[in-house]
Amino acid sequence: MFERVVLRRSLDGPAITIGEIAEALLFYQSVHIVLDNSSLIGLTKAIGIQNVLKLLALPDIKATYIEEITGTQTIQTPIGPEYSLIAFMIKEHPNFGQLNTKKRRLEFNLMTHGYTKSESKRYAEKLKRYVSYKQLGDDYYVKGGVIPVARVDLFDNEYVKKASEIIAQRMLESHPLPSDFCFQIIPKGDKFRVDTNLDFDLVSSIQQAKDEKAGQYTPAHLLSEMLNASISLIFAGHYGGDFYTSETESKLIQIRQKYLLKRFHLDRSEIDNFYSVTLSGYPTIVEAINHGERSFEEFLELLASARKFKKWLKGKSPDETLIANYLEDITSSTSWLNRLPGKIFRYFISVGVGVIAPSYGIVLSAGDSFFLDRLISGWKPNQFITEKVQPFVDPDIEG
Repeated sequence: MFERVVLRRSLDGPAITIGEIAEALLFYQSVHIVLDNSSLIGLTKAIGIQNVLKLLALPDIKATYIEEITGTQTIQTPIGPEYSLIAFMIKEHPNFGQLNTKKRRLEFNLMTHGYTKSESKRYAEKLKRYVSYKQLGDDYYVKGGVIPVARVDLFDNEYVKKASEIIAQRMLESHPLPSDFCFQIIPKGDKFRVDTNLDFDLVSSIQQAKDEKAGQYTPAHLLSEMLNASISLIFAGHYGGDFYTSETESKLIQIRQKYLLKRFHLDRSEIDNFYSVTLSGYPTIVEAINHGERSFEEFLELLASARKFKKWLKGKSPDETLIANYLEDITSSTSWLNRLPGKIFRYFISVGVGVIAPSYGIVLSAGDSFFLDRLISGWKPNQFITEKVQPFVDPDIEG
C-alpha cells in the first residue's frame, strides 16, 4: 500500500506545492518529483533554495528535471490565427550570452529569479547532484518526442470535444457553456486552426477578476492544457506507480486512458477518508504547510518521527482500505474488543465515525487516544496520529 508516487502538477494548479510533496513523503515509501522551470522556482520561493536541496537529498525522494518549456504558439495570418504545439529551451540571451549547457541554463533560470551570479553557479552545481535531466524532444519518453504524440491527440475529434468542454467549463466557473458549444481543430500540416464559439472575452474577465495578471484568453490556452494532459499521460505510462497531477489533467487523461490513473484516485480517496476519520476537524498536512502554519523544517521533524508509521503502511495490503487496516491494528491487542461481533466493526468502518457497543457501555472513536492508550500495548498507528500529526496540523494543541 502506498509504495510509490510520481508528482508533477498540483491538484489545484500548474505547480506542485511543498504541502503536497510533504503529504506524499508521509504516506508513500518512494516519491518521484518531475520538476520543470516553473515548479523548481515555485519551490525555491516557498521554502528557499537550501531547503529545496535538503528535500531533494532525502532518501525517499527522486527528482527528474525537464528543461523544455512547452506551450502553444500562435501565428497570425491574413485569414486568421494558426496554432502550433512547441517545446523549446532558451539557449541564448542578450544579457547572459550563450546557454549551451544544462548547468548554464539552470544558472540562467536561477539568476532570472533573483539569485546572484555566484549563488546561481553554486546552487546549480548542487542541484545537478540530485536531479536527473531529461528532455521531451528526444526518444527517452516516446520515440520522436512528445510533441508529435500530443499533436495526434488533438486530431482525435471525440477527445477534443470532451476535453474542451471540461477545460472551458472550468474557465467559465459558474457560467454555463453555450448549448451549442463548439471547439473544433482543423489540421494544416504541423499547424492547425480552431473553430470555436467560446466567449473568450467572458473567460478573460472571469480569470482576470481572480488574477489581474491573467491577460487575454484565447484558444491557445485550451490547446496548452490539452498538451499538458498529453505529456502527463506519457509520463504516467513511462514511470508507472501512482501519478499525481491536476484535477483537470486527470479528467483529460481518463478520457484517453480510462484506467491509467485508477490507482492514484483510489489512494487519494484512501488518504481523504483517513483524514476524515483520524483528523476530523483539523487542517490537512497540505493546508498546514501551504498556509504557512507549519514550516518545511518543522515537517522534516515530523517526517523523522514517521518511520514506524511508514513501515506500518508498507506492510498493509492494497486490497484492504487504509481505514480498515488502521482500525484493525489499533484494536488488535484489546481482548474484549476482539470479542465484539464483526458487524460492529463493519459498521464502524462504513460510517467512518465510531463503534457503538451498548452492552459494554462505551463509544469508541478512531482518534480516541485517551481511551485506546490505556487498552493497547506496544506501538499503534494512532499514537503517531494523536501524538505527532494532530499537534503538527493544529499548533494550539502544543500550547
